[in-house]
Amino acid sequence: MAYLTAALILVGLLALINLVFTFGVVRRLREHTAELAALRGSGVTGVGGTEVALPAGATVGAFETSEVGGRPVTLAAMGERPLVGFFSPHCAPCKERLPLFAEHAASRPGGAGEVLAVVVGTPEETSDVVAQLLPVATVVVEPDQGPVQRAFGVSGFPAFVLLEDGVVGASGFDFEPVASRDAAAAVPSAG
Repeated sequence: MAYLTAALILVGLLALINLVFTFGVVRRLREHTAELAALRGSGVTGVGGTEVALPAGATVGAFETSEVGGRPVTLAAMGERPLVGFFSPHCAPCKERLPLFAEHAASRPGGAGEVLAVVVGTPEETSDVVAQLLPVATVVVEPDQGPVQRAFGVSGFPAFVLLEDGVVGASGFDFEPVASRDAAAAVPSAG
């Protein structure tokens, strides 16, 4: 009987300790949820409280690079309203947003010639991401802080930029607002 009482007390103590740890985990999850909501609501998405790319209204710097097939790529050759996405193969949010970007890019009227996808890393690291983007975009692979990233002021990944007549029309970490602006601009006005 003494063993049964001791075992029952031990199980009760373990359950109590488990309950305390569970409350601690729930409290931390609530704190993290509040912090993420504050970050998303404030628009602060980059490193050190900055945007991840040039803000709307900014002018993109000149750049000259080559796409994965070897053809030269410049901003002037991308058309009047290019859509640009910056990805890293080691970035979880990039992997989440890549299918949305590819789907939207495939449906754009300008085709792959007006969509630029910049993948940061070595050719070996980026091969899977490049394979997903090649059918829908002009793809550039460059090292971190390469010429295209510097021209667009990219400080985090993923970053999405919609240009309108050489000026940033929309940019950000989340693709949805950039895609919405792109879709709205693509619809011809009635009248």
